[in-house]
Amino acid sequence: MAERLEAVVLLGMNPWQHREINDTVRFLARSAPGLDRVYLNPPAGLRVRPTAAELAAGCSWQEEEREGLTVLTRPLGFLPVALGLRAAADRLAAGWLDRRLAQRWGRDWRERTLVYVPSWCYTQTALIGSLRPRYLFFHLLDDTLGFPEIAGDPRVQQQNLRFLEAMLAACTVAAAVSPELAERYQQRFGRPIALLRNGVEAGFFAAARPAAELAALPAPRLLYTGSINSWVDLELLDGLAQARPDASLVLIGHLFADSVDRRQWQQLLSRPNVRWLGSRSYRELPAYLAGAEVLLLPRTGAEHSRASDPLKLYEYLASGRPVVSTALPALADFSNLVGLGGSPREFIAQVEAALRPHPELAQRQQAAVAAHSWEARWQELARLLENAAAISLTLRP
Repeated sequence: MAERLEAVVLLGMNPWQHREINDTVRFLARSAPGLDRVYLNPPAGLRVRPTAAELAAGCSWQEEEREGLTVLTRPLGFLPVALGLRAAADRLAAGWLDRRLAQRWGRDWRERTLVYVPSWCYTQTALIGSLRPRYLFFHLLDDTLGFPEIAGDPRVQQQNLRFLEAMLAACTVAAAVSPELAERYQQRFGRPIALLRNGVEAGFFAAARPAAELAALPAPRLLYTGSINSWVDLELLDGLAQARPDASLVLIGHLFADSVDRRQWQQLLSRPNVRWLGSRSYRELPAYLAGAEVLLLPRTGAEHSRASDPLKLYEYLASGRPVVSTALPALADFSNLVGLGGSPREFIAQVEAALRPHPELAQRQQAAVAAHSWEARWQELARLLENAAAISLTLRP
């Protein structure tokens, strides 16, 4: 008879309250039907530069109820990784968390609880190992080893490798968001890796009223939303801005300044038809997507870019607006719905084509993406656990 799990602990890659960047873990946490959920905020680290009040608060556990689940923040998360300080703090935190989960679900909580760990938790190896979960789902969300800031730092790269090796050895199921990523890590680490893609709140993006801020800009409006980091092709965007000086090229998203070419970034912003609006909250995004004539996914051909499964792709399609992207392996299932440009010239030609009328395109996009809800992803996750280890998740239909 299959083991039945009734609860899930999700290790976060961003704080629950963070609004500039949306991520897979929080979307999954919000939409786990029927499971009692605990979300563990990641350690802040010293880069956040905590205030004296935040340091004082960070010396004890914080607990609050948010959107139907419990959010926990561990103590001493501001300690650096250096000298083993974070690992020592996390071993202490694991003991407290064990006792807290035992109070909530009983001393045998491990027998009924799934622990979900994403691949961006590489500073938390000691916490996970000390917690000793019986059922662990390890989700590869990106090719972390391919990011320049990791690949270019031997210490951080080794930390990632140790984390990946530990998780792939300990997990009940390992999955990746794209076939490219699953195959790459399966070959590298010799562990079977399943496929569990990203998803979308499809209805949330349909039939929104265009944002006034975007509507005030000259049409056509060509929009990119998402993180601005090493996998965004700034040179391609600059070429597009020059090729269509009559168009408004609009960028919305958090800038990771240390990961982009600053000269290219400043050159792009110097174009008179380019607007960077900074970040907007997730709740505001549908209105901005609705106000654009074309939605852009300008990715580089770097390995970590090619291995991704962009959240934005699903959100773009759900909006019903025309989408133009560089060629990524993850787009294969949507190639008849997205204009694909492999070179700058092809990308610009696809934007021109997208500006022409396309009857029924919106309907076809929204129909295609309807099967990719976050609730559907939980059903897929449940099937993976059932097939791999005869484990059943308590999910509502």
